[in-house]
Amino acid sequence: MAHISMQSRSKTFRLQTLLFLAAATIGAAAQPAPASGSAPPAGATKPVSTRLPLLMPDDFVSLQLVSWRVETGTPDPRNPLLEPAMPWDSGGIMSHGTVLHDPIDGLWKAWQVSTPGEEKLDGLKTVHEHQRRLTYLESKDGVDWYRPLLPFVRWPGYDRTNILLDLDSGGTSVYASVFVDPADTAWPYVMFVMRGPLYGGQKENKVGHLPGPKERLGTYRYRSKDGKDWKLIEGPIHPSVGGGGDVSFVYREPDGSFVSYFKSYPPARAGDRLIPYDNNSRGGLRSISRRTSRDGSDWSGEQLVLTRDWRDPDFAQFLEICPIPVDGGYIALINYYDAVIQTMCLQLAASRDGVNWWRPDRRPALANPPLGDWGGGMIWQMHHPVVEGGRMHVYYAGSEGIHGEIFDTRFGPRLKIGGETVIGVNTPTLPFNTALCRATWEFDRLYALVPSAGGITPGEAVTKPAALGGRSIVVNALAKKGGALRAELLDGEGRPLPGFALGDSAAVTDDQHRARLRWSGGEVAPAAARQIRFRLHRA
Repeated sequence: MAHISMQSRSKTFRLQTLLFLAAATIGAAAQPAPASGSAPPAGATKPVSTRLPLLMPDDFVSLQLVSWRVETGTPDPRNPLLEPAMPWDSGGIMSHGTVLHDPIDGLWKAWQVSTPGEEKLDGLKTVHEHQRRLTYLESKDGVDWYRPLLPFVRWPGYDRTNILLDLDSGGTSVYASVFVDPADTAWPYVMFVMRGPLYGGQKENKVGHLPGPKERLGTYRYRSKDGKDWKLIEGPIHPSVGGGGDVSFVYREPDGSFVSYFKSYPPARAGDRLIPYDNNSRGGLRSISRRTSRDGSDWSGEQLVLTRDWRDPDFAQFLEICPIPVDGGYIALINYYDAVIQTMCLQLAASRDGVNWWRPDRRPALANPPLGDWGGGMIWQMHHPVVEGGRMHVYYAGSEGIHGEIFDTRFGPRLKIGGETVIGVNTPTLPFNTALCRATWEFDRLYALVPSAGGITPGEAVTKPAALGGRSIVVNALAKKGGALRAELLDGEGRPLPGFALGDSAAVTDDQHRARLRWSGGEVAPAAARQIRFRLHRA
């Protein structure tokens, strides 16, 4: 497993994946990552990686007996960070919003959705989707969160609440994408949020002073001087950023343009299996599409970027992509929905262009704990991961329960499948009883190459040709007990160079984030070096 860096005396070059082993694509050195407090607006206008140009499988000309390994996030031992406690959030401290470290005042802030609880469901009829209010949280350290009492929205018995947008100001609110730009001294906070008056039960289809959406939800743009008192300035944005669905996060690109990733429903293909009780009246597969915009007002047509492929089981569907830019592309966590057991976990993905997404491994990067625990049913992540101090934090709402009912004996018709009796019709979405949680990764160790056989059987990887002469090679590698990473340098014909063959290599046999490779011929690649062959043994 190796992250590779190439250095000359006058300039630093790097070859590396996000973890452990990489290829031989050479690029200019990444600048040190800004602290989140000094970073561009949330959604990132600059890559936030420290030294991790993005490499993919096609950066290698040869992969033999190796597979990709995905590191799993570590749930915070203090989870849940904030539990339901107030009447307006007794049904869930939900996500569908943004967490960021504010560069203006140094506070951690969350713009997220809260819902009242439902003690009784009348024939599985729920109202939680019509009761989603945008609320606001703060924290001094990103762990201990509190609800500031604000004057904008009252609740029976409470003159002050942390509610920012109530139902009577434009209906239900979901998917708040918030950006903070310290350079804009007049209106440093901007937000895109989906709203739906009729969907929320209002009589008049209006959002504030603007018309309501044609679909059940539409995207509206707000701005604020302090991130709390929001002013409606535009909407519904045309075409609907969410494509008529109920999932849409908006991001800023490095050139100042915008991109939205949203849930879409391409038609089911021949052989696709739809689940009887799954709440999917559209008849398609939950997938993820993309739109772009130069100004955030006029948006392109819909482009499908992620749907089930041949490596996914026939119950797999997708709801969210939440990316951050890194050198050479993007890293994202994807909400992976299992329509059979009605749960949702997170998978890791990478992309060079934000359109073509590659998943190193289909196993969870953040798995569900047992049902009944926070996150045991569904994991709903916030707008984007937060990177600070070499750590990547993913904030999420962890639900105790599943997405929809499966076994309820009060309802039918019922089907006998595989020895079980299940509900045979679409059931409504159950209330999302959630709490705020987070999980953390080492940011320079997200995925890796490892030997696919293990044991004494090594794996090999050979990089694409590049001019390597005059440079040293630094690897981010972990070798288990008895394991080793070795490398050799090859010429333009693929032949080992004298003094730089595998037998001349000083093996990496421990855990090092920046280990400089050395050979009997030295640690600087000779002029004829064009490729690197890595050999991994329990590493």
